[in-house]
Formats: sequence, C-alpha cells, structure tokens
Amino acid sequence: MLDETSKGRFNPDDYRERLLAFDKAVCEATALSQACAERLEAPAVGYSTHVFGRICAHAQAMMCAAPKSRWVRRDFDIWDVSTVASHARSILEGYLLFRYLADCPNDLDIQRAYVQVMHLYDCKKRIKILPYVLSDEDIAGFHEQAEKITERLQGIKYFSSLEPKLKKELLAGKWLMITPQKDLIANLGINQVEFDFFWNYLSQYTHVLSFTFYRVEPNGKGTGVDNDFDRDALCMVMDFCTSLLITAGDRLVELFPDVASSRKGLESKFSPGPSKNLPRQLKRDLNRRRWS
Repeated sequence: MLDETSKGRFNPDDYRERLLAFDKAVCEATALSQACAERLEAPAVGYSTHVFGRICAHAQAMMCAAPKSRWVRRDFDIWDVSTVASHARSILEGYLLFRYLADCPNDLDIQRAYVQVMHLYDCKKRIKILPYVLSDEDIAGFHEQAEKITERLQGIKYFSSLEPKLKKELLAGKWLMITPQKDLIANLGINQVEFDFFWNYLSQYTHVLSFTFYRVEPNGKGTGVDNDFDRDALCMVMDFCTSLLITAGDRLVELFPDVASSRKGLESKFSPGPSKNLPRQLKRDLNRRRWS
C-alpha cells in the first residue's frame, strides 16, 4: 500500500517505464476494438464489444491525462492521481461488465436474458434521471418500453428459473448484471481484497473526499507538481490498468482470433489517435487536406 510519508518507491525512470507499458496496452486494445467492429454476433458477445470500446475510451482519456504522455502537447503536467482515478475506476468497472458478457454461456436463451436485463436497467435509469431534460411524452415512451422488456424477460425460461428475490430486483432495474459482483470477481480469479482496495482507493480520488485534501504538502502531494506520493500512485494505478487491458484484449482475441494481428505494440493502428498510430491511408488523406 502507499505510504504518504515515504520518500517514494518509484523514480522518474520507473514512471516512464510504466507509462510506456500502459501506452502500449492502450494502443493494442484500441486497435483490437476497431478491428472487431460491425460484426453480427450472439447478443451478449455483441454487446461485450461495445463495452470493450468504452474501456478503450477511458484508457485513451487516461493516457491523455497522464504526465509526460506523448498523446498530447502541453506546457506543463499535473502530477496528481486524481487526474486518472475516474478513468481507472471505469476501466475496472468496464472490465467486469466486459467479462460478464464475453463469458456468457453460448445458450441463446441465457444470452437474451443477459441483454434484456441490461435493456431494462437502462430504461429504468433513463426514467429516473432524464425527466429534467426530456418531455413527459418521452418519459412515457420509456415506461412503455420497460413494460415490453419485462414481458420479454418473463417469457425467457432461464430468467424464470432465477431466485424470486433476484428476479424482483432485476425487474425493478436495480442491477445491470444477473451475476452478483462478488460472484463475478471470484469466477474471474480476481482477489477480492485487491479489488476492494483499488475500487475504494480510486473512488476517493474520483470524488472530493478526505484522501484528496488531507495531508496536502507544500510543493508536494495534492499540489500538481512532481512529487513522490503522486508519482507512486500513478505508477501503481497504471500497472493495474495495464494488466486489465492486456487481459481484456486476450479475451477479445479468443472471441475473434482474426484480430490478433492488430496487436503491434506502439505501432498498432487506430483512429483517432496520435499521428504515429493513424492508419497509413488516413494519414495520407489528412496530409492532402493540409496542403489543399
């Protein structure tokens, strides 16, 4: 664990090494995501690719926020773990959802149940959150849609076999996933203590909670200048997210073996992204526009 009074476990070279490893993982994951786009797949597997894309979006944003990143040009860097915490937490959360969908049994009945539960969750959330910006007619449409989804779910044999309490909670839109989070974590072989640490730690720095403003030091922790604590924290978080991206990419390649060749480290091609990573044809088109 990090000690806020320590002199720093990671020096600037250690940080650059971890930034490079994370950069490579982001490039490969994004290239894989774009290589498997627009395919007709079983319902849960198809949605897993969308979730993988969102993981990549947060990884790219995290790469842009990280100090000394080659992805952006700026006059100064902000050395504060808060700049990446929300994206890292989303990568962790997205990884669980991705694996839940990607590892769904091939049975079409179960695949449909997984997706319809997500649809209902989304519908219920829109009904709860969006009345501030949508008309009563729009909200009524979501209520009608929720009723239709509920009917479809009740007609799915797998869903009907679930425990009554769980079914009731799912029909109320309480959960996005049928499998409880702790069970999913155990099924994936993730250490629950490690998961809880990262989730709670990243949540502290995602919000303005006590970790963010206690023990702030002049020209040190919490000020944005290069300091031992935030450099250590950034290294720890990037190590963790790098491993998640690599593991998620491995699973995507298992689902779509033909996209494996897209993994080319820092040379992986995708768009949008740094000039070095743009596909050759797109780079030519951009150069033509500049000179036309």
